[in-house]
Amino acid sequence: MCGLAHFFESEGLSTVLVGFVREHLEAMRPPRSLFLDFPMGRGMGKPNNPRFQKKVIRAAFELLDTNGGPVIDDFPEIIPVRAGRMGYALPPELVLSVDDVGNLDVVLAEVRSEMEALRPDYDVAVAARGRTTVGASGLAVEELAPFVAGFLGGEIPQSPRKGMAAIPLLKLVVEDLEAYYTETRTHRDRIDDLELMGEWFWEESKVGRLLLLLEAVSVASDNKVMLQIVEMSLMAPRFWSEGPLPGTSAAGW
Repeated sequence: MCGLAHFFESEGLSTVLVGFVREHLEAMRPPRSLFLDFPMGRGMGKPNNPRFQKKVIRAAFELLDTNGGPVIDDFPEIIPVRAGRMGYALPPELVLSVDDVGNLDVVLAEVRSEMEALRPDYDVAVAARGRTTVGASGLAVEELAPFVAGFLGGEIPQSPRKGMAAIPLLKLVVEDLEAYYTETRTHRDRIDDLELMGEWFWEESKVGRLLLLLEAVSVASDNKVMLQIVEMSLMAPRFWSEGPLPGTSAAGW
């Protein structure tokens, strides 16, 4: 994004970036940037708090009044992180195996039941906000979990979306599932806690278990394309202090 900002500025367009890592802003020197001391992923600050979000937007727009650069301004308010972590990370011991898959029909039925139970609250959340981020995959909500479950046999299913291969589509499907659950609970229960949301989604929900099973199947697969599911960090938010997930060479976990 910093490179794009420099390019746009060279074409006469003014830009402002918001960033969470001050060292990156200082090294890449975008023309105008606002440093946010927030947990990663909270570009506008606090969920369900439009007043706070408008303060962030106004602080960023005020930087357009500066003529010279690079300028780095610090947003005055801080949203603390827990234990120095920028976001939720799965406990290292929470690793499933292929043996945990069991009956695929049962796994899928449990996820479907869970999603159906959330649907009324999701619809209320969408109506209240007037928008949703679910839909990037192009699949209906009812199609998301079955598509993921199609990978649990160790093979790559056919993509139902024309012009997009199964693995890139899987990334969008996972994002849609996370958005469906997150949008529902942040509105219904007024949750403003990334750690709590992550713990619920990945450690307690049926869909979180479905994705962890996919991770297990991918790691055990001899199919190099299946292994990309893990190596491209499409799945669970892990941080491994002593190396990558067993069986992979991924550096980003």
